[in-house]
Amino acid sequence: MTRLSTAHVVFFGALIIAPPAHAGDPEPRTLFGHPVNDPPEPTAEELEARRAAFEQYLEDNDLVHAGGVVMPRAMAEDDGRTAPPHATNVWDKPPHRQTIFLNFFGGMMKGGTIAAEMQSPCIQGNVNYPGFKGSTQQALAIIQVFQQAAEPFGLRIAYDEVPPKHLPYSQVMMGGKPGIIGLPNGVLGVSCNLDCGESWWRDTTFAFTEVAGDIQVLGTTALQEAAHSWGLDHIDGDNNIMYPYATFGKKVWADTCTPYNPATGAIGCEYIHDEFCGQDAGKQNDVAELMAYFGSNSVDDVPPTVTLKSPVDGAMLNPGDTLVVDADITDNFEGVGWRLMVPELGQEIPSYYGEKSWSFPGVPKGTYTIRVEAIDHDRNVGFAEAKIYVGVEPEPATTGDMSTGEEPTTGAASGAFRPRPRAASRPARSPSARRASRP
Repeated sequence: MTRLSTAHVVFFGALIIAPPAHAGDPEPRTLFGHPVNDPPEPTAEELEARRAAFEQYLEDNDLVHAGGVVMPRAMAEDDGRTAPPHATNVWDKPPHRQTIFLNFFGGMMKGGTIAAEMQSPCIQGNVNYPGFKGSTQQALAIIQVFQQAAEPFGLRIAYDEVPPKHLPYSQVMMGGKPGIIGLPNGVLGVSCNLDCGESWWRDTTFAFTEVAGDIQVLGTTALQEAAHSWGLDHIDGDNNIMYPYATFGKKVWADTCTPYNPATGAIGCEYIHDEFCGQDAGKQNDVAELMAYFGSNSVDDVPPTVTLKSPVDGAMLNPGDTLVVDADITDNFEGVGWRLMVPELGQEIPSYYGEKSWSFPGVPKGTYTIRVEAIDHDRNVGFAEAKIYVGVEPEPATTGDMSTGEEPTTGAASGAFRPRPRAASRPARSPSARRASRP
């Protein structure tokens, strides 16, 4: 998302490069007790193919590379001043909590928009993404930079293990080089989700940790890429996190309306920033926007409330009938996530697009527990469940009251009926890039 001027960036000192592996190494590298993905370096032919695929992706989706930003052509030509049709003002709702997973482990990635499935619009085909090559101490130092900047807001940081899939979390891939996803050399990071107003909560961004060695620069890069996916643009002030060039030292969020810095490309979300700084002000207030989206930091000890409207506990169906599951989920903060579970079949279906109704045609004979379970970003859990009987005699009556509790134990899958969720489609959004040098 941001370009870095080589005049400002001279990396020296402790590089975050791990020592080379030896044939006798008995165990793979680990961080926080988990193995780190370490795939072979892509060949020159593979890198060129990925570059070509990325350029084709831009062309196919009518995106333009405007300096350091890749965005829809219409947005670049409009300078981000016009709101899209039916734009939603996130700040008009209660603040939502958000979890950011700093993924130091790497793994297999593919195209898409769901972080929990290791997806990003920047990924063309399948990419075996490398993990962080530095030490645990270096990773923790980067995490500290990120945590300190996130601490005033309702943001939660995960790094030692992958969050539950049904939690609406975003992630920053902390590893690799830009060429692995088709970007040119020198790019420090990229966000493929220019999300004006923070309307999508499952973004994946990238901080290419093999490009630079300074801990503060890497932490700031990760922060800026995450912030671009929340809708923040570049501004003036080399002490600001959203400054478009990398400089050494601690950075902060701008807490006053600060002029844009379009040196590395067009400003993408002007119509959002105008809501906080005035019409056509040409300025952005980082803190005001982040506080509107996430609220101030506080402990949340209230679990989500789940109401199962259908089926009712004890419902009886005939084999082959269609089962409709309909739930209502509320919480004191926006950003809660949920999943549909059928423990007898080992099924767990995350609600990635906010669906609260599912249809199961052709239910086979058996007894099933239908459970809808919700989780918030402080990991409070609420659930509701009902037992249904398909072609079998019911057991003594049970209750279907909403409750909270521990993770349920699921049995081994012995078969499954396929749900048809009523889901909204996820519109594609645009990437922007953080570069180490001017093109």
